[in-house]
Amino acid sequence: MGRMRRVCHGLAPFRRPKAAIANNTGFDSVKLTALALPAGALAAALAFAALPAARAAGWESVHKYVHPTGACPGQEVLASTYSSGKRTATGEAFDANGNTAAARTWALGTTLTVMNPKTGRSVAVRINDTGPWGTAYAQGARLDLARGAAARIGMHGAQYVCVM
Repeated sequence: MGRMRRVCHGLAPFRRPKAAIANNTGFDSVKLTALALPAGALAAALAFAALPAARAAGWESVHKYVHPTGACPGQEVLASTYSSGKRTATGEAFDANGNTAAARTWALGTTLTVMNPKTGRSVAVRINDTGPWGTAYAQGARLDLARGAAARIGMHGAQYVCVM
């Protein structure tokens, strides 16, 4: 009867054809037409595949949803959050819950007061790492707040913050 396998997402169990088991070929070599699927499972899988891909709002569309408030007493910059567990540029271990930040425009060791213009809360952060990098920087992010500092000012995702 063959080994039982589950389709990804748990649609239904299916069996590999006996020829594939006898030849001890890999699962990838089995053709879709040779699979013994329960009635309706193939139709459901094809209908799912025909749906358009979800368009997640990533860094490419950040400026469509995130805008400067214009209500900052200091400089308003686009900020993001990060929580990697690596060492920082200063050599210390990164503390995701600390009041630290990464920036390329401010010198290491600089202390900044960062305020969320939406909530009015502020926190003093110390620049101890370099960043942001990649797509985030290309799209305008100039400050990476540690997860803890972002939570203290009520920041979720990327948004404009006031730097004083």
